[in-house]
Amino acid sequence: MNTEYNKIRPFYDHEVNDAIKRILKEEKFQLFLSKYLLGKEDIENEIEQFSKINSVDDFQVGISAGFFKKIISTTITELKLEGFENIQKDKSYLFISNHRDIVLDSAMLQVALFDKGHKTTRTAIGNNLVFNDILMDISKLNKMFLVLRDGSVRELVKNSAILSSYIQHSIGEGESVWIAQRNGRTKDGKDATQQGLLKMLSMSGKENISEKIYNLNIVPVSVSYEYESCDILKTKELSSLKINGKYEKESGEDFVSIKTGVFQNKGNVKLHIGKPINSLSEQWQNFEGNENEFLQNVANVIDKQILSNYHLFANNYIAADMLCNSSKYAENYSQEEKNNFIKYLEEKLSEIKENQEISKEIFLRIYANPVFNKENISI
Repeated sequence: MNTEYNKIRPFYDHEVNDAIKRILKEEKFQLFLSKYLLGKEDIENEIEQFSKINSVDDFQVGISAGFFKKIISTTITELKLEGFENIQKDKSYLFISNHRDIVLDSAMLQVALFDKGHKTTRTAIGNNLVFNDILMDISKLNKMFLVLRDGSVRELVKNSAILSSYIQHSIGEGESVWIAQRNGRTKDGKDATQQGLLKMLSMSGKENISEKIYNLNIVPVSVSYEYESCDILKTKELSSLKINGKYEKESGEDFVSIKTGVFQNKGNVKLHIGKPINSLSEQWQNFEGNENEFLQNVANVIDKQILSNYHLFANNYIAADMLCNSSKYAENYSQEEKNNFIKYLEEKLSEIKENQEISKEIFLRIYANPVFNKENISI
């Protein structure tokens, strides 16, 4: 593999055991194993077994799958999976997903792929979220590769070209990839694929732009949460932006968002695998014309599937009616569901002491915008 990938790539199998031994020396990780995976009995024997793990696949099966299955079973009422008939086990794909939660959007896909006999994906993660050595080791053990988001303009362009090449290389060697449709999570409920992402994906290689996109074998993925991940944290951030014109992250805030998103109650969740966009537009291989126009057309095709396959819950319709002071969507929820959502809203807003009206509107929009997105789906 190209040595330029070394700064961003996951671990090779021969690097796994050393990484396992490093993280097992961390007392916090041992406590994590005891609390979330093993229980307190016989943990020493289990740790000894973990210390013998020698491959990424064994780590994902032995540690990651068990952890996330426990999270799913304890924080999600029902996880509904749809669209897996659209993908084949012997093909590699670039899964482009809407992005609501830092960890779980991709983690739930990995668990589902594993359970259904597919290979797990290599997964993109921003280097700003990997803020210590143990997180770096755990990320690389989970087939994560880094999206480098700091540096000069020249460095960012170079890093984007390397990232583009790495993703193309991964697909070419039969490894599927997961990446979010935008830089960072959607915080206002509006899911849209950034054209800049597609431009990055097509930066490297000698083929024309349509061939590069075609060869990636893109599959849109929709993740829908009944209770939005970190909804009140997103509300606080958007409120600050609206009131002060800026928002400054506090130290450790990314970790709080990761922890909150993983452990909060999410209610019902739906993950829907769309159709490979190649099956919808075979003519893209021979596209000629304006590249920006072409990439925007691709983004529109991806967005149409993500929005079409997004599942609207009662909370979404309730928020839309509350925001518009109407009963337009009342047939989609009961009075009990509305009462429960209002109670939930009030509990969350109690964490905010000032500008509650602004915060309330922002909170409602986070839930209501998916409804409005569906109504404008003819993109």
